[in-house]
Amino acid sequence: MSAKYKNAIGSFVSIYFFISAIVLVKNSAKIIGAALAETIVLIIRDTTSAVFAGWISTALLHSSGAFDSIIVAFTSTGVMPLNLAVATIIGAEIGTTVTPFLISVLERMKGKGETVAAFNVTMSHVLYNLVTLALFYPLELYFGIFTKIAEWGSHQFIKLPWLNSVPDLLDSVTPWVKPLIGVIGARAGLVGGGLLLLVALGAVEKYMTAIFSMPRSWNLIRSTFTHPKRAFLAGFLFTLLVPSTTVMVSLLVPLATSGVFKAEFYILPYILGANIGTVFDVMIAAMATGDPIALGVWLVHLTINVVGAFLFMPILDPFATFTRKVAEYISRDPKTTLIITALFHIIPAAIILYYYLVI
Repeated sequence: MSAKYKNAIGSFVSIYFFISAIVLVKNSAKIIGAALAETIVLIIRDTTSAVFAGWISTALLHSSGAFDSIIVAFTSTGVMPLNLAVATIIGAEIGTTVTPFLISVLERMKGKGETVAAFNVTMSHVLYNLVTLALFYPLELYFGIFTKIAEWGSHQFIKLPWLNSVPDLLDSVTPWVKPLIGVIGARAGLVGGGLLLLVALGAVEKYMTAIFSMPRSWNLIRSTFTHPKRAFLAGFLFTLLVPSTTVMVSLLVPLATSGVFKAEFYILPYILGANIGTVFDVMIAAMATGDPIALGVWLVHLTINVVGAFLFMPILDPFATFTRKVAEYISRDPKTTLIITALFHIIPAAIILYYYLVI
């Protein structure tokens, strides 16, 4: 069997277990119920703590898709309130920048290629997410804008008569989940489901990345950086197939370092498209619950990325210029690089610890 077919079969099997993990997490969370809710509330108490919990969780998991899918499952079972779920989704966006940044750090340590170019890719991702966090966090904190969007979406999705049939369909294709919970218990099922979710999503990324790692695929990626709209569309389509903004942005780092593409202001459109493309694995997770509220949370994820694209597409040139200056500054001094890397984890962890110990 050729590698192409092995990767295709591996992708299919991985997607099946990704969906199975959602069903396992959901059914386990239903059983645990109030006890799980009490544990989560101890850590996430309001919009601010939820935002930074989303940040640090995604930074540690290196996957917003996996984290958001877990949040969707919790929301559908009533374990996590809608407003806190929305806030964690907002915070998770900044957590996705950690992996590409670490890859840029490794490129700098190797001292090969265009180090500034590597950080240029990374900082486009970081600065975009920091700006959108600065814009969206106060809107949610003071006005609850995104919670209202989720509530509106929930009311719209509840009108879909076929939605409730989705969990029944998934239960029929994952008949082993409920017996497994009966054997290992709900707590082990929740932990196992979370781990399976991470492994399955990682496997999807692995097999789909292998499909896109051939020389022909590199040439395809290179050809996308000839026009902003083409780069945007490519980021969107590639991330539909490889459901991870982290992976698709990280792939740009070695390309930039080796000088495959030079057009700096085409990097952000690619990232904007990738951000929108990655919401569809969360949509699958939301549909797997059959819960309109979970789809409302997914709608927030989509809204954040669509609004971000509309805000930034008109300012590509000045943003690219600013990003270039920041990248040059960061790549100049290894100490600065290490400090920023540490801050990505220290800031959200310190805030969560403060909430846990003081408030």
